[in-house]
Amino acid sequence: MTENEGFAHGLGRKMRELMDGNASMRMLADDPALMAELLLLVRMSFADGHVAAEEAQAFKSICVKALGLKEDDLGDILHYINDFGYETSNEQAAAVIAQLPQARKHALLSHLAEIARADGDIDPREKALMTATINRLRQG
Repeated sequence: MTENEGFAHGLGRKMRELMDGNASMRMLADDPALMAELLLLVRMSFADGHVAAEEAQAFKSICVKALGLKEDDLGDILHYINDFGYETSNEQAAAVIAQLPQARKHALLSHLAEIARADGDIDPREKALMTATINRLRQG
């Protein structure tokens, strides 16, 4: 088992233990790549130092419409990411995603760009996160 696979497996196990009753959290526990995607989306939302209402709405829309999560579960998901997301670097998240099919990688990049554009201003820190993510996904 590689370091990234071990990390992803351990993260999924922790999530199952912590959020057993929540349908969206069970989805995350069964799909470490989904957790990695969400982590990068949250980090893009905060990349410029604050989350504008438009960015929060874009995040919610992506989670519900594109990722199939329940809107009512997003609070629990964000709480979990806040509590445990620091354990995952952007590099680790991108390494998990790098193993996915091209279509899923492209969807993530599209979602990151949507959040970055949502407030009408693409900050240099948002550009940097997007560029770093693209570069990491190319390596996978």
